[in-house]
Amino acid sequence: MIFSNLFKTKANWQHKDSTVRITAINNELSAENSEQLLILTDLIKQDVNDLVRRAALIKIASIDVYLEASHGNSQDKIKQFAGKQVHDILATDHKIKLSNEQKQNLLAQQVQTPVLATALLEAWLAHEQESDIMIALYKQISTRKKSTHLLTHSFAQKQNPDFQAHLLEQVDDAKVLEKLSKKACNPDLTQQIQDKLITIQVAIEKPQKLNKQLQLILAKLQALKDVADYGVYKKRKTSLIHEWQILEAEFTIFTSDELTVLNDKYQSIMTHLDKLFIAKAENYQQQIISDKLAHDKQQDKKAFTGQLNHISQAITTAVFSSDKFDEESFKLLLNQLKTDIEASVLNKNEQQTFIKQVAQLTQRLGEIPEIAESVSQATNLISKISQLTLPKSLEDLNTRQQTYNDWLKAWRVIEQKTAGILPESIVQAQKQIVSTWQGGLKSLQSQQKELFFQHKKKLQDIKRLLNNGKYKVCFGLFKGVKESIHQLSPSQQQQLQRDFEQVSEKMVELSDWEHYIATPRKQELVVEVQTLVDTPLDNPNEQAAKVKAYRGTWNSLGHADEDVDKQLNEQFNQLCEQAFAPCRLFYAEQDKIREQHLEQRQNILTKAEQLVSKLNKGQETQTIDFKKLDGQLNNLQQQWNNAGEVDRNQYKKLQQQFKNTITPVKSAISAFHLSNSEEKQALINKAESLLTQDDVFAAIESVKQLQQTWRSIGFAGNHQENVLWQKFRQVNDQLFAKRQEIKSDQQAALSAQQQIFDEKTLVIEESLNALTTEELSQAQHQESNQDNKQNLKAIEQQAEALLKDVIANKPVIKAITLRLEKVITKIQSQIKSNSLKKEQQSWLNLFELIRLQAENNQDMQTLSASTVFIKMTSFWQKRFQEHVKLTSQAQEASRFDKTLEIEILGQTDSPSELAEQRMKVQVQLMQEQMLSGTAIDLSKLLVDWLMLGSLSKDDLPLIDRLKAIYCH
Repeated sequence: MIFSNLFKTKANWQHKDSTVRITAINNELSAENSEQLLILTDLIKQDVNDLVRRAALIKIASIDVYLEASHGNSQDKIKQFAGKQVHDILATDHKIKLSNEQKQNLLAQQVQTPVLATALLEAWLAHEQESDIMIALYKQISTRKKSTHLLTHSFAQKQNPDFQAHLLEQVDDAKVLEKLSKKACNPDLTQQIQDKLITIQVAIEKPQKLNKQLQLILAKLQALKDVADYGVYKKRKTSLIHEWQILEAEFTIFTSDELTVLNDKYQSIMTHLDKLFIAKAENYQQQIISDKLAHDKQQDKKAFTGQLNHISQAITTAVFSSDKFDEESFKLLLNQLKTDIEASVLNKNEQQTFIKQVAQLTQRLGEIPEIAESVSQATNLISKISQLTLPKSLEDLNTRQQTYNDWLKAWRVIEQKTAGILPESIVQAQKQIVSTWQGGLKSLQSQQKELFFQHKKKLQDIKRLLNNGKYKVCFGLFKGVKESIHQLSPSQQQQLQRDFEQVSEKMVELSDWEHYIATPRKQELVVEVQTLVDTPLDNPNEQAAKVKAYRGTWNSLGHADEDVDKQLNEQFNQLCEQAFAPCRLFYAEQDKIREQHLEQRQNILTKAEQLVSKLNKGQETQTIDFKKLDGQLNNLQQQWNNAGEVDRNQYKKLQQQFKNTITPVKSAISAFHLSNSEEKQALINKAESLLTQDDVFAAIESVKQLQQTWRSIGFAGNHQENVLWQKFRQVNDQLFAKRQEIKSDQQAALSAQQQIFDEKTLVIEESLNALTTEELSQAQHQESNQDNKQNLKAIEQQAEALLKDVIANKPVIKAITLRLEKVITKIQSQIKSNSLKKEQQSWLNLFELIRLQAENNQDMQTLSASTVFIKMTSFWQKRFQEHVKLTSQAQEASRFDKTLEIEILGQTDSPSELAEQRMKVQVQLMQEQMLSGTAIDLSKLLVDWLMLGSLSKDDLPLIDRLKAIYCH
């Protein structure tokens, strides 16, 4: 049994050969079996071969195992491999895909035991898409690594609304928010950023703004000392104190010193105002008393006027509503009213005015019977005029208007008798009658007035025509005047009487001369028409117009002598027919041409109908090119306008048909133009609203977008397009003018600031130039070098501070920046150059001392007094003192080999005859470097070279070789 166990074969995963173990892991072990999983876990932790461990890791293929191995495995290669797998899994570049639950659990574990490195969390965040996971990842990263760059980079990298919103909650810096606004993934986040920026800006500006408000209130309070009216002063002061008290709630933003200054100034002004207005306050009280007296007077006047009106109305009502009139009661009321007036605050003149009215009412009481009779007469007048109808024509106007005028006169007499106490019903009836008659007469009066001016003009025209010898027209005009002159009012007829009688006499006289005048004129016309027949005009239209003119003249003449009148008429008509004959031929040809023109217009109508058909199809498919449609319509209208004449009656019908046909097209185009016009007007309104925006540059960007939108909108019609464009352009010009004004102000401020920076830069440059010149002129002593370095550093600090101010000032002045950067670069170069020169001089001093020591072998006292020794640094002074203490000389081979070693490490050539020895030393150095891995220190090598032993003249060649290395 023992031997059977002893020689029992081991499992393949325990085999000595790592290849066998890897094969067993891949083929025999399973991560799903708990026992085999334990074996795989042990192999990951304990196997001596990293490939076996890697195979076991791949077999399990679990994030937890990879994570554990990346931190706790004993082999670095496995750590690196496992870490790479974890990275790929988290970066979604691995066949293992984690669920959200697994990710949440992994993050929860990191809170308790941070295992994942910050860089790994950042890589995970870069590839994560779930907002909750991203937020949790960022929280963990930010607890380890707090930086603005992390936040801005994460915000720009992850275009996720929830994640970006979470990051925004943590930002209160305006500069950071401005950077984030450019990377926001949606308009809502952009608006949130803008809101936060506005809030921050408001918070920044609030103290200054509040201080300005308070200073304004203090200034207004201070200005109250110049107010002459105490009432205005008191009102304004109360209002300003109220404004101050409202703002006091925000005083917490001020420091205690600022608050003390404000309150002291406020109290000082209030005290000064109280002292200043003591006298005016007393006068103001007196004014209040005076105003109260005036108010009481006004109230008494109003009350007395009301009582007088009431008593007057009561007297009127009592007179006409009762058979028995109580005169004594009214007298008692009037006496009491008189007593009240005399006891009132009114002055004597005002009292006498009201007492006089009381006396008038008292007098009226004694005239009651006469007033009652007048009322009866007024009633009769109302009844009489009510039975009379309004005139319907100008013939009725004169008689009935006179009746109405007589009635008005009678009514005015009754009004005077009744002393204004007629019953309201009668008064209203009279007003209604007057309104009715005035309205009814107004139209006829206007006609009558117009007829008057017509007759007046006709009579003047007749007189003018008579003077010009145009008698025929005068007969017709005079006949019309004579027939309708009786329709004028008597006064109007009287105004025209003189002209009418003169014209009447002249027309009677002309009646006898008519035949005498007409006969020779008609005979002349016959001769003129005969001439037109014999020699017709070239232009048929002019010929026809001439014939028409002759006929018109003929008709304007009166009758000729009876024995020749008929003959002349027949002769004239015959000649007119002959003169018009060529015109008829011309018009016949014109009729043929009109028929052709008719056909053209019918073709145009067909094209118009086809255009309407295309429009209807385009409206169905919503593919109308309105620009092309407008062009086609304009072309059709141009063709229609250019088409020749047609018969007048036909033209009217065709014109209406064409108009009706193209109406749908014009309506569609008009609707399109109207829509475009409204859109462009909306853009104009938006542009106008930008004029009030404080940020002019933002407004300019907005208006540029509006310009792009404007270009995309179609034509708005001939009437509106240019008008709208001029409005829009005007608003644009105003905005750009505002921007130019701001730019001018900014440029002026920038120029002033640039001048300041330029002067400061010039001072720095001059200081640097002066220092450089001083360096060149002075001896290169160590002390002076040290002073120059400090001076250069001081100038560099000034330049850097000024450069920082220039960069902080926006916009950055590039010319000044370049000059300052050039100064800083020059200073740094100068410092570096000085350091190199100093270092080279130090090496030269050292080798000079080494040569002196090799030649003279000086003691310590002589060495210390040496000028070269004094110039050396303290380090080399100590090293050289240690070297001088050496008593024995170095072995020739050791110092020889050390020299070769320095030449090799200093990368300089050795004498060609020493190539073999140099190779041996070089091989030895390579082995030492591989083992030690230390850096090359030439200074230490030189110290070692010196410490090999004291120097002699035999070492001079070696010293020259070393000097070439250190003093090159």
